[in-house]
Amino acid sequence: MNWNDPAARLALIEQVGVDEYNRRIKDHFDEMTVSVVNGHAIRIVDSSRFGQLFLVGDTGIAFAKFEQTEKHANSIEAGNT
Repeated sequence: MNWNDPAARLALIEQVGVDEYNRRIKDHFDEMTVSVVNGHAIRIVDSSRFGQLFLVGDTGIAFAKFEQTEKHANSIEAGNT
């Protein structure tokens, strides 16, 4: 499954339904989580423009270096992961 492909994700939703899709994407997010910092799950994401990045929880903010990600996660309000 290419989780970076919106068309593939839509096809999966249509094939398995919303509940099963949500279970599978949660499993994927859990597999991609490399650390939890200040309550924020830090997970690896791929960007066609920037390559591999580290995403800070559900903030929509990502960094190329883990150290930057960790610093940012510690500078914002604690998450609840």
